[in-house]
Amino acid sequence: GGAKVAEAQGPKQVFGQTPVDPATRMDSAGGPVVAEVDTTGWPSGLYTVVVRTADGGTNIPFVVRPDSARDTVAIIAASMTWQAYNIWGGRSLYKDTAGSFAGRSYAVSYDRPYDHALWGAPIAFGFDIPVARFADEVGIDHVWFTNADIARDPSLLDGAQAVVSTGHDEYWPQSYRDALITARDNGSDLAFLGANAGYWRVGLKGQGVYCAKDANIQPKNIRWRDLGKPESSVVGVLYDAFPVSGPMVVREPDFALFGGTGVTKGSSFPGLIGVESDRYYPGHQTPQNIEVPTLSPVECRGIGTWSTMAYYTVESGANVFATGTMNWTRSLTGPAAKKGITGASSDFSRAVTANLLEGMADGSLPAARRDVPNLPDYNTSGSA
Repeated sequence: GGAKVAEAQGPKQVFGQTPVDPATRMDSAGGPVVAEVDTTGWPSGLYTVVVRTADGGTNIPFVVRPDSARDTVAIIAASMTWQAYNIWGGRSLYKDTAGSFAGRSYAVSYDRPYDHALWGAPIAFGFDIPVARFADEVGIDHVWFTNADIARDPSLLDGAQAVVSTGHDEYWPQSYRDALITARDNGSDLAFLGANAGYWRVGLKGQGVYCAKDANIQPKNIRWRDLGKPESSVVGVLYDAFPVSGPMVVREPDFALFGGTGVTKGSSFPGLIGVESDRYYPGHQTPQNIEVPTLSPVECRGIGTWSTMAYYTVESGANVFATGTMNWTRSLTGPAAKKGITGASSDFSRAVTANLLEGMADGSLPAARRDVPNLPDYNTSGSA
């Protein structure tokens, strides 16, 4: 299953606004159910409902999931990130409509439409739907879940052949993080096709995603690294820089996933680094059996740093791959002039991702070899 579109036409509907939660500033729509879609028999996949009314419309991304990921590749849509950026109702986890971080909400609700014009639905269209389309194109056996599905029922990943996180999987509840670690340590390969994964710790209660980003308000809903659990211990790299842009530069031309690409040391692919990037750091609970196939110099706010891929192996035999950049998923559908992504860059990312997905599906990914650059230990990043 991939990205499908269902057309929904209906009368003008006014949502019944529910009171804003004074403790968290969380808005909910509180509207009545006006239509239902029977998904019986639909293949597991990422779908969108396109809603059109006389006043405009929106797109509603959603996932049809199976009862288990056993013996297949599970692809995880980052629905909690969709909601974190969704400013419908006047606030997101980032700001209010005046652009004030101080006016942000401390929790956001799934019970509301997506703000299609700004951040809500476009997050899925930039970071999730390209993965759905490409996985269908490659043709591997795969199923879909949201990260909220896994957070609520970690057993869904039991026996998975592999688990793929899409391009902006930034918000992780404890149960979701634990589920990824358990899957890895039981032999499931992992892949992170974006950057800034596993950065914020959130609470998931009912329809609400809680993340005040302030320990004085919600003590545990802050950055994982500030809780002594940096994302590098799972992803292999740390979130490093925003904003950045530039080419991806090959460091290890014989890296297993570069097979068939014809790259040499120093091969450069415009536009693949941006707009946020991750980096290999020595220490910071980074796994030891790790290799760094790319080393891409970039500048962030006048400070030089690097974006890197990473690939490591654990005792269970599971392998973990991270692209280290958000522009990766956007390149899977072809060149993107606004991002500076060329045809050659897209061809490269598509070939590497095909090698990854096929290797995950048939269990043929090789073990990592320790091969790391000698990089200084500093961090350019701020909050995201």
